[in-house]
Formats: sequence, C-alpha cells, structure tokens
Amino acid sequence: MIDTPRRVRLLDPTARSHDDEKPLAPRFPDLRGKRIGILDNTKSNADLLMKQMASLLCLHYGASDILHRRKAHAAIGATEELLDDMAASCDLVLIGSGD
Repeated sequence: MIDTPRRVRLLDPTARSHDDEKPLAPRFPDLRGKRIGILDNTKSNADLLMKQMASLLCLHYGASDILHRRKAHAAIGATEELLDDMAASCDLVLIGSGD
C-alpha cells in the first residue's frame, strides 16, 4: 500500500468587511408631532418590541402617531412600493428583528 499525501481544503465562512461608510440620517431636534412608522419583518416578537418602543416615543417625546406595516415574510425584503409608502408617510421608521 502506497501512502499518498492528502489535501484538506479549508473554507472561511465569514463575510468580508466593507470599507464603504454610510452617513447617518439627519437627526430631528425633537420628536414632537412626528409620525413613527413600524416595518414589521414578521419575526416572532418584532412587532411587540417595536410597538412598545413607538408607544414610548409618543408618550415621552411627543411623537404624534404610529403607522404599522408588515412585510410578507422575514426571508424576503420589503417591496419598493412598501418602502416608498413608508418614506412618504412617516418621519422615521423603526425596523428590526426579534426572536
């Protein structure tokens, strides 16, 4: 029996870092009268977390009201129509994840 060298290929599953920086959105001096949007990604508890946060922003910082919209599925991005609607209807939008 002949010993032949074996090779092992190692794969690195980590994503490469990106050097492109994105500027932060301009900040409001306060939230009085601002409409808060919630973009619910359909993950468990995401809606509960964001509804509670939006309610606290209304109560403590004077935001006027809340517009709640829901994506079709957590694994699918929001449609352009949904994003455009929220951009036109809201002063700020809470997005996020929950589990």
